[in-house]
Amino acid sequence: MRNLFKLLSFGLLTLLLITAIHDSSAQDKNKRAPARSRRDSIRRELLQRKSLIRSFHRTGDADLDNLLGKIEDYTSQYIQNNSDLSKGFDTLEISQRLPSLEKRMGIMKKTIDNSTTLVYLVTIRNMVDRVTDQTKSWAKKLSKYSDQLDTLNADVTSFQQDTIISYAPEDPFVQRKYVLQVQDLQAKWRKLDSCVKKSIIRIGYLQNSISSLSILMIDLDDKVDIKISQFTVKSIDNEYGFIWDMHPQKNPIDTAVAKTYNLNSRLVKYFFPSKSNYWSHLAFIFLLILFFAWIFNSKRKIRRIKDEDAAKIFAQTRYIVKTPYTATLAVASILGLYFYDHPPQVIIQFMLVITTACIGLLIRNNWPKPLFKFGVVLFVLVIIFGISSLFIEITHLNRIVLLLSSAAAIYFSFKFLPFLKAKPEEYPPFMELIVKVFIALHAISILLNIAGRFSIAQIIGCTTVFNLSLAMGMYLLVQILMESLFLQLEGNKTENQEIISYLDFKVLQKKFKDVAIKIAFVLWLFALCRNLVIDDYIYDQANDFLTHPYKFSSTAFTFGSVLIFMIVIWMSGIIARLISYFYDFAGQQTKLTLQAKKTRSSILLIRLTVFVIGFFVAISAAGIPMDKVTIVIGALGVGIGFGLQNIVNNLVSGVILAFEKPVQVGDIIEVSGKSGTITEIGIRSSKIDCGNGSELIVPNGDLISQHVVNWTLTNNNRQIELTIGVAYGSDVKKIEDILKDIVNNHDDIMKTPAPGVYLNNFGETAITFKIQFWAEEIGKYTSLKSKILSEIYIKFAQEGIEIPNQKNDIQVNFPEGSRLITDSNPVIPPVKESPSDQDQ
Repeated sequence: MRNLFKLLSFGLLTLLLITAIHDSSAQDKNKRAPARSRRDSIRRELLQRKSLIRSFHRTGDADLDNLLGKIEDYTSQYIQNNSDLSKGFDTLEISQRLPSLEKRMGIMKKTIDNSTTLVYLVTIRNMVDRVTDQTKSWAKKLSKYSDQLDTLNADVTSFQQDTIISYAPEDPFVQRKYVLQVQDLQAKWRKLDSCVKKSIIRIGYLQNSISSLSILMIDLDDKVDIKISQFTVKSIDNEYGFIWDMHPQKNPIDTAVAKTYNLNSRLVKYFFPSKSNYWSHLAFIFLLILFFAWIFNSKRKIRRIKDEDAAKIFAQTRYIVKTPYTATLAVASILGLYFYDHPPQVIIQFMLVITTACIGLLIRNNWPKPLFKFGVVLFVLVIIFGISSLFIEITHLNRIVLLLSSAAAIYFSFKFLPFLKAKPEEYPPFMELIVKVFIALHAISILLNIAGRFSIAQIIGCTTVFNLSLAMGMYLLVQILMESLFLQLEGNKTENQEIISYLDFKVLQKKFKDVAIKIAFVLWLFALCRNLVIDDYIYDQANDFLTHPYKFSSTAFTFGSVLIFMIVIWMSGIIARLISYFYDFAGQQTKLTLQAKKTRSSILLIRLTVFVIGFFVAISAAGIPMDKVTIVIGALGVGIGFGLQNIVNNLVSGVILAFEKPVQVGDIIEVSGKSGTITEIGIRSSKIDCGNGSELIVPNGDLISQHVVNWTLTNNNRQIELTIGVAYGSDVKKIEDILKDIVNNHDDIMKTPAPGVYLNNFGETAITFKIQFWAEEIGKYTSLKSKILSEIYIKFAQEGIEIPNQKNDIQVNFPEGSRLITDSNPVIPPVKESPSDQDQ
């Protein structure tokens, strides 16, 4: 039993031992398996890295810095290129608007052949020009993007073709890091290459589309030009038949009205939301607000003073105080159209209607009633002719309405003429002549309309009405601007602003009015050319004339550069004159000290600086090369040698006077036997006020070359010297005390240096005393001398001191026996007889 137990125990122990050994071996096997898989993975990565490293050419450690520098450069270049590419290319607007423009221009190409009026053709051409400008802007923008992409693509290609980065250092540790950097960099550049290629394809597609649209624009422009030329030739012939025998009408009036409405509504919808007009819209609104704020602010300042004074100031105006809103709207409607490039005809007519309405309201209570009635007639004519000009097809009704309208214009103009002849001074200048021309042009329009030349008749009739209305608007515009300037100056005077107080309104009004009239006339001429549909032709001809190169000897030039040069020089002259005006007027209106007056001599330096800067700016703006300028200066040198010595001498002397300042504005000088106060030192000559109402103009060369006495070079003092004579026998000590008392106790005489009284001389008939004292202001020299002499005379009379009166006694001694010759007893010399008389 015990043996059985031992056997069972041994068996169980053996079984447990085998189980334990089996479990431990299984655990060891489980532990070794992951170790083997990691080892294999590491071994595989090591083998892959080694195979990659084998693809690199080995290089020595001496070139390691070069390789790392390459990696750093390519990394920096990638960051920069990726940053540029990430900013993107703004092509959203082009992508959205390009299809609609292509579709619109395709429709326009079909409608050009069906156009029957010149206005419609001009409208199409303006649209084509606008789209052409837009495509040019887009093409320029895409070309810039394309250049950027070409640069990026060149960088990618340069990286891909660079074989230096395929070299690897020999050090294993450095190899691993280097290879990882190269792998990462290559992945980034591949991604950049993909993005660049996609952008190149997108930009290229848009460029091709814009090129196709540009070609279409060129075709449309050529078609329109050919159509306008044909229309011009056709308009001279009897295109529509005589008024009593009109050609059959292709389309009824309702169809013409519908087509006209559709076209003009599209133009209006395109005009206002167009991005090309945003800045023009803002400028128009800014003008409207700014002008009204200007008027309102001036009125507010003037109302701060007493009511009666404000009423007197307001009474000197006609428009802006009584009707400020109408005046503001008139200014905006007249000038607003010039902010836009080729606005549609419907917009032009709408603004003209507003202008004419404002004209009627402005002249209603400010001008005679006949002029207001004529303005009402003109307003109706503007509406009728404006609607007629918008039609894109000619109808019989349009011809008849235009004929009757011209006849009505002539009728009311003849009724208005007697009032102009009776009191022409109550109406605007040249009004009678303008009305007569108005009548003549409408008569021509009627004759052409009757003869079947309706297109020319319409252009003449519409242009006559539109430009007469605009001429009246320009006249009122100048008046409104002058009134606004007047209120501005008056309002600022009440605010005690010193700068405004320097302005002479009469002079400023005259100058500003002249400039405003000239600008208004130029704007009116521009509107006239636009209404006659010749503005583009004149612009092209003027542009060709100004930009066409001409040659004079070996020198090439254009009249445009000459014009720019003259304009810049003219503007520099205006600036110099404005500076001189403010200096001169300020000196006249304010009491300046001596030093302040002398500093005004620096105006010459300022003017010279303005002219020099203007000259070089003009040369740069005109594109004149400096070597040509040196040739001109050399030619001037030759001219100086022949006959310009005096002029150049005076110019150089003016520069010397400006820098050396031997004489300055305000100095009292004597030159060429004349004395006076210098009022102006110019570039060539200077002006001296002689004090007797005359001005002496002295060349600057005389002030440098001649002896000039300057009484006020260092100070404004002047010594006065008086010589007083008393009779012999007078008390010398008493006279000396009297004279000292007079000069020492006088307020206008300077105490330092102290005045002096000296016994001067013993004359033939008197004892003379010399008195010397200083006047603080040289301008008071004459009056102070007169006061001192008066006091001396009165004091001597009170003290009984005799001032001798010099008398010259002539004694004549006659010989004894001679007689005194008098009128009653003349001495008649004896007459000697000649020998011939004695013989007789």
